[in-house]
Amino acid sequence: MRTAQKNSSLRRKLALIIGNENYSALHNRLNHSINNARDLNELLKKIDFDVTMYIDADSNMMLKIQRFSKRISNGDLVLFYFSGHGYEVSGKNYLIPVDDTKIKTDIDVEDIGINLQSVLERLIERNSSYVTILILDCCSLYWLKPPTTSNSIVHDKGLSKIQPPSGTFIQFACAANQTIDDSGEKQRNSLFSKHLIRNIARKNINVTDVFRDIAKNVYLESNSVQKPLSMNGLDQHDGVFLNAVSSIIPNIPYDTVWKSKAKTIAGIRGPGPALTALHFPKGIFVNKKQTVFIADSSNNRIMKYNRGVIAGKIVAGKNISGYGSDRMWEPSNVIYDEQSKSYIICDYQNRRVLRWASRSSTFTEELITNKECFGLAMDDEGFLYVSDTELHEVRRYRTGERYGTVVAGGNGQGSRLKQLNHPTYIFVGPDQVVYVSDTWNNRVVKWEQGAKEGIIVAGGHHKGKDETQLFHPAGLIVDRLSTIYVADYYNHRVMRWYKDASHGHIIAGNRYLPGNNANKLNGPEGLAFDQHGNLYVADSNNHRVQRFSIRNI
Repeated sequence: MRTAQKNSSLRRKLALIIGNENYSALHNRLNHSINNARDLNELLKKIDFDVTMYIDADSNMMLKIQRFSKRISNGDLVLFYFSGHGYEVSGKNYLIPVDDTKIKTDIDVEDIGINLQSVLERLIERNSSYVTILILDCCSLYWLKPPTTSNSIVHDKGLSKIQPPSGTFIQFACAANQTIDDSGEKQRNSLFSKHLIRNIARKNINVTDVFRDIAKNVYLESNSVQKPLSMNGLDQHDGVFLNAVSSIIPNIPYDTVWKSKAKTIAGIRGPGPALTALHFPKGIFVNKKQTVFIADSSNNRIMKYNRGVIAGKIVAGKNISGYGSDRMWEPSNVIYDEQSKSYIICDYQNRRVLRWASRSSTFTEELITNKECFGLAMDDEGFLYVSDTELHEVRRYRTGERYGTVVAGGNGQGSRLKQLNHPTYIFVGPDQVVYVSDTWNNRVVKWEQGAKEGIIVAGGHHKGKDETQLFHPAGLIVDRLSTIYVADYYNHRVMRWYKDASHGHIIAGNRYLPGNNANKLNGPEGLAFDQHGNLYVADSNNHRVQRFSIRNI
C-alpha cells in the first residue's frame, strides 16, 4: 500500500482573488493586476475552484474578505490571491486599496491599508484542519508622494517575512524587503503571475513543488533580479494538491448514455478453463490501457485480457483450487496496484487477502488472514478497504496493519442503519467515504468518515424489480458527481442512481429479464469504467465480461 497523501481535488476548494490596478493616486497605477486576476480566475475555475473575484477593491476590501471568510468550512482548501500594492510599516504588512489618495505617510498606511495578519486570521479561523494558501503579487514600487516632487518617498523594502501558521503556505512575488520596477513591462501578466498561471493547474503535483518551480522560473527569467519568497507552514509529510486528478474516481458526464448492445471482450467460449473462457467471473479492474483484470472465480485464477485480444493470460493462480503459495480458491476481487506493480486479491474461500507480484508464479505476501473477505477497494491515499461477509463489516487497512479499523458496519448482522447484512462490493469516494453493496439488505449504503451509522443511497425498499428497488446489489462505482452505478444481480441489470435521487434507472441490461444476447445480462457482478467512460460488466452467469460503449463513440 502506498504512502498516504492529502487528495485536495476531493475537497471543497474556495478561492478569493483581488486585482487592484487603477489606484486613485495616478503615479501608483499598475499595468498587470486586472489581467492577472482575471486570468487566474478562469484557470482556477477549470480545476474546480469556487472563485470569488474583486477588481479594484477600495477601502471596503476587508469587508469583502470577511464576507468571503464566512463561506469557509473546516476542511476546505482555501486560496487567497492579491495582485496590487503592498507596504510594510514597522514589520507589519499592509495591502493597499485603490482609494489611496489620502495615503501620504506610514501612519496613513496603517489607517487605510488592510493588515495582512488580519486577513490571514480571518481565512484560517474557520478552517483549522486543512490548508490555506496566500499568494501576493505585491512587488511594484509604491510611492507615498508623486515621484516628480523633490521630497518623493518610495517604500523600497517590500513586504516583510512572516511566520506562517500551521497548515498555511505563503508565497510573495519578491523576497522579503524587495521591490522591483516593472512599469515598462508590456506583457499581459506580471512576471510572477505569468509563471503562477503556467504552473498552478499542473496535475498531481504537490503544492510546495509547484511554488518552488514558480520561484525558480521567475528567478531565471529575471536574470536573478526577482526571487519569490515561500513561507511553508505545512507538515513536511503532507501532500497537498491543487489539481489532484483521482485515479480511482471516474469522471462520467451527467447525461452519458451507453449503447444498448455490448461487446464481449473476455470469455467468448465460456464456461470453462481455456484461456478464451471464464467461469463465474466476479470482480474486475480496468487500467488506463483498457487492460482488464478479472477474478475468474470458479477457475480459481486471475486473468488479464489486453485490449482487442480474445485469449487471456493467467497472472495469478491456476485452474485448480487450493491453499498453496501458487493457488487460490474462488477469488472474488482483484485490484492492480500500478505503483507496486502487483495484484491485490481477495482469496475468498481461503479467507485471506494476497499481494501477488506481477510476473510471479506465487503470491508475495498474505496481507490479511482469517477474514471472509469479498470486496476490495483502494483509495487515492493508498489505504486498502476490505468487506467481510462473515462479520458484516468493512475495515480500512493502513500500510502494515493486520487488523485495520472498522469504517462501516461492525455491529452484527442486521438491517438497522448501523448494521450490514452480507456486504460484498465496496467503493471509496472523496474523504474516505465508503459505499457498500449491502447485498442481503438489498440496498447501497454510504458511510461518512467516522460515522456511527450509514445512509441509504440506493434501494432499501425490500427486494424487488421496480426503479426504487434492488435485488442483491453487487458491483459498485461512484463517480465525481456522486452518481451511483450498481450491478443489480437478480434483476439482471445495471442501475444508475443520481445523487439524492429517490429511484434509479437502467443503463445496461434489458429490464429485469436474464439473457445472453448482446443487450442482456444474467447475474451481473463486478463493474468498471475505463478512462473514456465505457462500462465493463462481469456478466457472471453468462461467463463473460461485456463492454458497453458510450453511444457517441
